[in-house]
Amino acid sequence: MTYRSIESYVDDLAWRLRVGRRGRRRIADEVTAHLADLVAEEEAAGLTPQAATRAATARFGSPERIAAEFNRDSALHSARTAAWTLTACVAMAFVAAGFALRGGAPAHPWPDGRLYYAVPALLVQVAIFCAGTALLLSVVAPWLLGGPPQGLATAARALAAATVVLIPVAVVSAGNIVGAGRLVGTLSAFVALGVPVATVFSVRALLRAEPSEGVATLDVVADCCEALARRWTWSARLYSLVVERWTEAVERTPRLISWLELRRHPWRAAAVISFAAGFTLKLPDQLTGDFDFPAVAIEAVAAFTGFAVFGGLLGLRSRIRAPGPLDALGAEG
Repeated sequence: MTYRSIESYVDDLAWRLRVGRRGRRRIADEVTAHLADLVAEEEAAGLTPQAATRAATARFGSPERIAAEFNRDSALHSARTAAWTLTACVAMAFVAAGFALRGGAPAHPWPDGRLYYAVPALLVQVAIFCAGTALLLSVVAPWLLGGPPQGLATAARALAAATVVLIPVAVVSAGNIVGAGRLVGTLSAFVALGVPVATVFSVRALLRAEPSEGVATLDVVADCCEALARRWTWSARLYSLVVERWTEAVERTPRLISWLELRRHPWRAAAVISFAAGFTLKLPDQLTGDFDFPAVAIEAVAAFTGFAVFGGLLGLRSRIRAPGPLDALGAEG
């Protein structure tokens, strides 16, 4: 498409931007200035004003491509801010729940004792699952792989899911700031204030990210593991050894290994991982001789429920590319 004036090009570009009013105005001013310089160059070369405008806009690039770049940068900024904030909120809520069990809880929890202890215990695990996925896709993977973010739309969905899950935690935390101990009250206040802030940036990321599937999350995990292993000689050797031994184990005991292959057998592997997560979370109590199997089971069920509800949404149960050496980290469609 050709444009006879800078204004028509900028109007078309601005219509495609999803960056907010101030951002749209700033981008329009910058693009107008750049195009004016290009038009001046073309006119100095002997073209008429209209021909110079058409040549300048062609050199600058299509509005679709330029708008997509700005939208991606804006969505990435919002996603990274929300991911860091939600990760901090999840960590604070997890620590607060732990200290509450050890005497830091308010004398009269709001709205009642059962909800005060149950809401963080059941929802924080799911929030860790979602916020961790968003942090991986928007922060860790671009840093390790040295390229543009992969699966930004998936990261935005993960942020939205983590926000929804953390809202009840934030409400309970806000209602118990005053009555709790100093440390638990401070952590609860951070969660109560941080979740609304993260919600704003999560919504921005969700609205501004391109609605494309991209790569599967576990493909990104596999790429990050390989990139991290290749950074040092010793880790590269260890990585090669692990891949080799894993391949041998798959050939010798396929039925047993199927319980660990998240790509080919997602539900079996999710059950094993969920139980391991529940067992690990209660490990401090087990080390002191206070083994509570029902508590381990509850934690495991919460983790498995999070996978069942959000696994497909976060790209953990979709097959995007052919299986590779790290198939154990992938997911089956």
